[in-house]
Parts: sequence; structure tokens; C-alpha cells
Amino acid sequence: MRRMLINLIKKQIKKTKSEVNPDNWRNPNYRGFTMFSKKIKLQAILELAQGLPPSYINKKYGIKGSATIYEWKRHFNQFGVESFQDKQTKTYFDYSFKMKVIKWRFNQRASYPETAKQFKIKHPAVIWQWEKAFKEGRLNIDQRRSKLMSNKDVEKKSKEQLEEENRVLRVRVAYLEKLHALAQKKKDLQTKKKRK
Repeated sequence: MRRMLINLIKKQIKKTKSEVNPDNWRNPNYRGFTMFSKKIKLQAILELAQGLPPSYINKKYGIKGSATIYEWKRHFNQFGVESFQDKQTKTYFDYSFKMKVIKWRFNQRASYPETAKQFKIKHPAVIWQWEKAFKEGRLNIDQRRSKLMSNKDVEKKSKEQLEEENRVLRVRVAYLEKLHALAQKKKDLQTKKKRK
């Protein structure tokens, strides 16, 4: 398995065009963070797979974060070479997708990394943020997007989609009610302790 990974990374490095610019650069928009090219990332993962110590690789390429190489390796294993595109594009996740992810994680009792892998989300922390927003009642349908939908689009929604949204809302209400009940129970217990 390790040998296959090494060979795969070597092939990808050969495919990567050599750049006129340096392989890493500082971008003022990223508050001093160093950005690394696909070639450097693949080379670092290759050297890690070959058994070189991470501290040596960090020093060689000027990588400051101790977990950066492991994060690159995780992205490579999870998404392949596409995760190392030099141009990063923002991805929009709509409300129904976020709710689907949250519901799946809850039903499967999966960890954040497992859920991220299941739904091909690069950063597991994004799911945690969605859940936090959901618990606090801040996870709403994007108003800008909903205004763009015409009446025809709304009419095209199938009965199944509406039922799914209804189910999601029921889950949300039940969750919030349970959360409120637990908070009330905790408050009652604290009041009883104070009386004693």
C-alpha cells in the first residue's frame, strides 16, 4: 500500500509542470501565510511516505505548521490530486445539503472527519460550524439565493423535496425542544442544590 502511494505521488510530480516562479510564495492577502504549489505539496507527501521525519521536511520547504504535511496527506488520500489545485475556489453549500450532512452524521454517529470524507468536504471543521449554527438557530436558508428563485422554480419543487424539508424542520424543532428541556432540567437541579 505504501509503495503504491509512493509510486502514485511520483507520477503526479512528473505530471506537474515546473514553474518559473518559486514553488512557494507569500501572498499579502493571506496575512503572511506562505502558499505552496501542488509540486511542493506532492514532494513533501512523497518524502513523508518514504520515511523522512516531518521536522526535516518542514525545514527543507519552509513549512511552519507541524501538522501541515499530515493535512496535505489526508487531503491527498481523501480527494486525490484535485485537492491541490493552485487556485482555490469557494464552494457554496446550500441549506438542504448542510441539513443532509448534519442528519447523516447524527444518524450514523460518525466523527467529523468520517462525515467530511463521506460528503467530500475538505475541512471537517466546516461541519462542526454548521452544527453549531443549527443548535443556535442561525442555520437558515440563504436569503440571497431564495430571492433569486423564481415562482416557477418554487412550483417545480416536487412533493418529495417539500416533505424532506418538512422532516428536517421537525428534526430541528425536536432537537431544540430537547435542548431546552435539558437546560431547564439543569437549572432545576441547580436551584434544588442551592435550597439544601
